[in-house]
Amino acid sequence: MFQYFNHRDFLFHRSLFFLAIFGLTHGSAEWLIMFNRLNLYPDYQSTLSILILLLYGSSFYFLDFFALHLFTEFRFHQRNIKWLIRFVFFTWIVVVVIILFQSNLKIMDILDGLILFTRYLTALPSGILTTIALIVYQGQLRKAKIVSIANALSLLAVIFLLYTLSTGLIGEYFDFFPARFLNREAFIQSTNIPIEVFRILFAIGISAIMFVVNLFYDRLKFKQERFIIQKQISINERRRMGSQLHDVVLQQLFVAKLNLDQLDENIEDRQSLQSVRENLQSSMQQIRDFLKSPVIRRVDMDDLRQEIEMLLFEEALPNLKVNFEFDVPLILSRPIDSQSMNNIIYIIREFLINSKKYAHASRIEISCIGNHEGLLLRLKDNGPGFNLNEVDSNSHFGINVIRNRVELCQGRIKWDTHNKTQCDLFIPWKGISYDANLTS
Repeated sequence: MFQYFNHRDFLFHRSLFFLAIFGLTHGSAEWLIMFNRLNLYPDYQSTLSILILLLYGSSFYFLDFFALHLFTEFRFHQRNIKWLIRFVFFTWIVVVVIILFQSNLKIMDILDGLILFTRYLTALPSGILTTIALIVYQGQLRKAKIVSIANALSLLAVIFLLYTLSTGLIGEYFDFFPARFLNREAFIQSTNIPIEVFRILFAIGISAIMFVVNLFYDRLKFKQERFIIQKQISINERRRMGSQLHDVVLQQLFVAKLNLDQLDENIEDRQSLQSVRENLQSSMQQIRDFLKSPVIRRVDMDDLRQEIEMLLFEEALPNLKVNFEFDVPLILSRPIDSQSMNNIIYIIREFLINSKKYAHASRIEISCIGNHEGLLLRLKDNGPGFNLNEVDSNSHFGINVIRNRVELCQGRIKWDTHNKTQCDLFIPWKGISYDANLTS
């Protein structure tokens, strides 16, 4: 069985789904809070208050997922971190339910306290986490020379921090720190402007920057797609030229050489004839060298993905389940040389052979993740594992081959062989020859 997951979209663009849900739920909660203070429907205030609380708390649950998707360093640990986020959200729900029952479900008496508790427990940490994620991610894009989007995300991080402080710190008045000093009433006395006005302005600013980021992304994506199309056109043109040289020009030169050989006996100036013959021979050899040279000197990430897919289909077995995830965002990918691709394919093939032959694995996971620094490869099976320290380096040819291939790409390798076989590889872009002009 073969399962395949392919992601070529921008990480930030991909995580916008969670940010959109956050904006919808959080914005609805803020508007309902202001509407509830008008007391227009007193019979429904309790129900409305519970709805406000649920919307307000759950909105930051989605904001955490938005931030998580921006941390590429945690790419292989997202499952555990997601469970941690769910645990915090579940803890918040349990605490809210306990407080409600202790107050005999008189939610109107404790609504402000519960919202403030939610601000401190979920809003403030989630907002700070998102700000940090945006700062880290824009730094990665800047290193990848994607400056336009990086600048927009830097501004977005600043505005998001201001929105976080206005939402997570400034709320209802309570007689304890910091609510005693940072509250809605104190803010109005200091500025004569409700804090909700600033929240609305910050939200508008976030929306405007999101539009700019999407605009920059579409332009960069178009540039990348145009580059790939031009490369394919160049490859096809080279193939056409090669076919033309082989079928027409080379044949004509060969016929001309035969004619010269036949005229050799009838021409007195044999030195000039020999010079012409040598020039013809040299031209024919140059054409042959051109035809023998690699047609594709550089390949892009889609070529690498297709090669890995072909390898997995070739090595597939009925009782072997293979999960393959390819996550190299288009705007971060680099065209690589064919030798580097061959090294990566050889590493994966060697791991598959060892997993089937020695580990007798029934499940293999292959992940290829791309970021601003290079490619992260994780090869994992569910075999019994082995003691790496007891492996004879002279006899275990497969491990040596993998290590040597990684060294050729200037990469790093890490083994985890406890109750499984897991091989984590990092291959920097500098170890994979690529066209640096693409991102300039």
